[in-house]
Amino acid sequence: MKEYSDHIVSSFDEDISSIRRSIIKMATLCEEQYKLLYHIVDTGSASTVEDILKNEPILDQCDEKIRDQVITFITLRSPMAVDLREGLAALKISTDLERLGDYCKNVSLRIQALEVIPAANIKSEILRMIVMVQGQLKKVIDAYVSKNKDKSIEVRNDDALIDKLYQSVYEQIIEEIRHKPNKLKTLMNTKLLFTIKTIERAGDHITNIAEEVYYATVGETIKTPRPKGEFEQ
Repeated sequence: MKEYSDHIVSSFDEDISSIRRSIIKMATLCEEQYKLLYHIVDTGSASTVEDILKNEPILDQCDEKIRDQVITFITLRSPMAVDLREGLAALKISTDLERLGDYCKNVSLRIQALEVIPAANIKSEILRMIVMVQGQLKKVIDAYVSKNKDKSIEVRNDDALIDKLYQSVYEQIIEEIRHKPNKLKTLMNTKLLFTIKTIERAGDHITNIAEEVYYATVGETIKTPRPKGEFEQ
């Protein structure tokens, strides 16, 4: 009987470990996508856009695999407490990672379609936004791997920094539109407004992941409101 019980526990733990490995694999690929996006904004590389497009279906497959893993785990193992939270959190995290991949693809295509090169100061700030998203994504996955609730709260709080940078870039683009009313540049800058909003929303999805990591680790939701930049207060 003891050997049978040990086998059940071993299978249970392996299911959890397998789900976690799938999340880490998906998050690592997502992080790589944002590194490619930085290169696209920095250089305008068309071949790098193709790399992002090739990776996008892989992210979708990862999302589907995690969903299947979690459903099978819950159906066969009937987990409780921390294990159930871990499974449910994985479902939500994979959904947020899939959205992060979508946003990365959308931004890369918008940048590729620009008819005019963005002003140097605006381009520099967009690159800063991407670096911040990259850093937040890496940090939140570190929190997931180590089950570090304090780091997950730190990621959640730092989203306000992305919001503030978004506000700064938004204002610079609006100034460009007002003071340089060239038709092509106005069209380009309007596209850039949508682009930076998409990057800002990527930060929101990383915050979602941070909250799921906290919930899976602690067993309760964070009670305080999300810190926000001035635009969203």
